[in-house]
Amino acid sequence: MLKKILYILLGLFVIFLISFFIIQKKYIKNSKQNYTNTIKQEIKILINTKKQNTLEIAKNIAIEKHLINIIKNNNYDLLYKKHFFSIADDYKEFKNVGIHIIDTKGFQKYISWSKKGIGQNILKLRPDLKKFLKNPKPEVIIHSGLFDIAFKAKVPIFDNNHKLLSILEITTHFNSIIKHLETQHIYSALILTKQNSSKIKFKKFGQFINNYFISNINLNPKIIPYLKQNIKKYISISPDKFECSGKDTNYFVINIPITNNGKVLGYFVSFIEDRYNLKEKEMFLNIIMAIITILFIMVGYIAYKNMKKNENLIKNLHTEVEKQISEKLNLIYIDSLTKAYKKSKFEIDKIHFLDYDVVMLNIKNFSKINEFYGFHIGDKVLKIVVQRIEKLLNSKIYRINADEFVFFSKATQKDIKNIKQLFITNPIQILKENIKIRLSFSFSVVKNEGNEVLRKLAIALKESKQKPFNDFIYYKEKPIQNDFIKFNSILYDAIFIHKRAEIIPYFQGIRNNKEGIIKKYECLARLENNKIYSPFYFLEIAKNSGFLFEITKIMIDSSLKYISTKDENIEISINITEDDLLTSQLKDYLLEKTQKYNVSPNRITLEILEGITSNGTKNNISQLKELKKLGFKLAIDDFGVEYSNFERISELDIDFIKIDGKYIKTLNTNPKSYKIAKAITDFAHSLNIKVVAEFVENEDLQKLIDKLNIEYSQGYYFSKPKESI
Repeated sequence: MLKKILYILLGLFVIFLISFFIIQKKYIKNSKQNYTNTIKQEIKILINTKKQNTLEIAKNIAIEKHLINIIKNNNYDLLYKKHFFSIADDYKEFKNVGIHIIDTKGFQKYISWSKKGIGQNILKLRPDLKKFLKNPKPEVIIHSGLFDIAFKAKVPIFDNNHKLLSILEITTHFNSIIKHLETQHIYSALILTKQNSSKIKFKKFGQFINNYFISNINLNPKIIPYLKQNIKKYISISPDKFECSGKDTNYFVINIPITNNGKVLGYFVSFIEDRYNLKEKEMFLNIIMAIITILFIMVGYIAYKNMKKNENLIKNLHTEVEKQISEKLNLIYIDSLTKAYKKSKFEIDKIHFLDYDVVMLNIKNFSKINEFYGFHIGDKVLKIVVQRIEKLLNSKIYRINADEFVFFSKATQKDIKNIKQLFITNPIQILKENIKIRLSFSFSVVKNEGNEVLRKLAIALKESKQKPFNDFIYYKEKPIQNDFIKFNSILYDAIFIHKRAEIIPYFQGIRNNKEGIIKKYECLARLENNKIYSPFYFLEIAKNSGFLFEITKIMIDSSLKYISTKDENIEISINITEDDLLTSQLKDYLLEKTQKYNVSPNRITLEILEGITSNGTKNNISQLKELKKLGFKLAIDDFGVEYSNFERISELDIDFIKIDGKYIKTLNTNPKSYKIAKAITDFAHSLNIKVVAEFVENEDLQKLIDKLNIEYSQGYYFSKPKESI
């Protein structure tokens, strides 16, 4: 009876141990699955990021003014004579960027990797080009061609009149992704499907293994034997599974299909080195469990005691394995240079810090550190900044861009103040190079509500950089930001379509104080769309969208057409921006319109901001001198706002100076304003330049203006802006 009980107990023990063994196996398998899933996610992020960055490269190149001029002048030889394209620092990880330019008739005009095929019409061979020409919008795909699998972006190239000139194709490869993964001991092969492998004509960019084309030419030799042995097995791995490459190896293998519009082009097969020794731990546990099982079968009592001890051992092993896996997986999210968290980790963590403030800091003039001391010093500075701030805040921070970092805070103002004080009182010292650097920062803050946090921080940071004496800028939604898309659409309609909206001139009289009459008017732009909008609503949008010169042309055309029907003694002034001068088309357009409407140039005053003359750009100054010679008059608007270049004013033979309104409005209340206005007037009169006082709102101000012998007055006291004269 006792023997039976012993056998039963032994049998139960064996069943228990076998069950426990199965549970152990499942745990290890889950650990492997979690590890490989994390790598898969990172690879997908890298592929999507490079796809989007390829499109950004294409967009940046497509707006190069020099490139547009080359295309307009059909002078493509310039692109072969010298290296024209320069990829921005943000894309420095990309190498072997292919550039392909095709005109609107399908003729190849430029191929960066060869001169062969230049002049050929490929429209018949490329149905995708026909489709693109019908709807030329930027697009990016993963493409399988005659060379290999690559990222291909297509964007239109327009001239200044928004006429389609050419199609720009940018091709980048998976090389940078593969090299980045190798730093984590992950070795990848980019394998084309058999169908796409058969299309390969240029084999020097890869190699064939069992009739499959491996796209990456520098395939890591460690994985070549496994591919030669069983390549079909690896490309057949399900996207949600993983495989071990062999009992005697330390690799886990995952497969990510590379697709375009649902069609599989190839496979991104990665061999992941078992850096956490999961296989060894599995084998070790198997051996331990096998020994324990035998001992339990041999001796029931001893097996029982050993089982209890082994349970504690297994529990500790589980804890250790979990700890090691957690620590190693965290390395995926840590910046290799500064040891701060990466942007991808911020996107994951932000859901755990809702309603916290998110603070972004940017090192002021960091580019100068790299420029003056070299990138190796810049890297050391970044490391020290991260170490100090993390120690101060007692928490990790996140590196978003080169010299931009973010952190979560419940004591925002205190944290910002402490960071500023820390770096003011403790300059960074790099003793080996005998360098001492005192850093300062720009800060922006936004409440973490989960959506568009980094975009909002970037907007506020830009504003913070423009206000260097502020501690920080807290992001606030602005009506003009919220309505940007709306007004951009309305503005485009007003400039190019003229259906729902229109740019129209309003005229504000400028009184001749000696004659007491108005014969001169300033033309002010207004946007009409059911109601009238002042430039406050659309001028900044127009500047950001590149529409300023288009608005100036409309104002010139409309204003000259209107005054051509008026008395020849009527004069107008039109505001000219620096963007207008940068086009180098202003003179020709003014001459064209004065001839068309038979309006003498001496009836037109061009109002320019003080900064255009004080900056003294050679091209701007030469254009203004030419306009002056043609008979146009010149006026400096808002004089007194910036640091004036008095020599430049004399050199340009300025006709009018308009004193900034902030001095005129306070003539009768602020003695300093009166002295400044008098000084400007005396200076102008010494050069025989007439003076205009803006923002004249009442009789008291006009009396003081008369006292100062200012020739002209402009303001609501005499004339409000209106549609007609």
